[in-house]
Amino acid sequence: MFINRVVKGLRRQWMIIVAIADYDRSRQAVGSSLGSWESLIGPMQMMLFFIGMRVGFSFLRGSSKFTAGGSTDMYFNLVVFMSTGFCIAFLFRNVAVKSLSGLKLKAPLYYPRIKPLDILLALSLNDMRALATLSLAILSVVWYFTWSFQLDSPGLAISVYLLTVMMAIGFGLSVVFLGKLNKWLVKIIKRIIQRVIIFTSGIFFATFEIPAHLRPFITWNPILHGVELFRYSINNEYPIPDISLSYLILCSILMLGFSLILYRTNESLLLEIND
Repeated sequence: MFINRVVKGLRRQWMIIVAIADYDRSRQAVGSSLGSWESLIGPMQMMLFFIGMRVGFSFLRGSSKFTAGGSTDMYFNLVVFMSTGFCIAFLFRNVAVKSLSGLKLKAPLYYPRIKPLDILLALSLNDMRALATLSLAILSVVWYFTWSFQLDSPGLAISVYLLTVMMAIGFGLSVVFLGKLNKWLVKIIKRIIQRVIIFTSGIFFATFEIPAHLRPFITWNPILHGVELFRYSINNEYPIPDISLSYLILCSILMLGFSLILYRTNESLLLEIND
């Protein structure tokens, strides 16, 4: 009986989160000239920009081919290599930034069953949908032109997606609550997420291309582990030295656990942040 009540409660809560996510997506579609496509067009534009930067770097290094411009060509073409890094890194970026911003979507809170965390989870679900759809679309296009679709470890790919979202929500919420002690902390962390962390997360490079004595300077970043593990899930021959699934799991659990403790004791602060 207890298990049945827990399952029913989780199912009811999941339906609430999906309903809020659908409401937010419809609200954005009405206010945009692109409609419901905006959630895909924005990330796609940014991804094409990063692909263009990587192509530019490869030409500067003397490569005349439309490739990643390095030893990664043995495992991926340019589009797959860049898109896999982009989708994981920007999944963390988008979810964390929305968590940092508090609650801008407050209308559902008029219903007593809906909590602030439900709204943050719903917004995260929309980002997961958009970037997962973009990832599948890119892999499908590559398959259409090359007739070589590859996804060696789909379970690992899904796990990395979920762990990245857990880590992003935990990180964002923790900084929001700690930011009440210093209002400049949130602004500084947001800039770090949007710049420093993204450029050390492996979008442009592979870990095995970095000399061993320099890897500790970048492998502190758990997003890098997520990016490289996601690439490995597509092609298990892709080398991932100093990359650890255990480290990604540990960071995700610690960040989410710490944030939930803060949320449990300071839930009302989420409503005050944007007032």
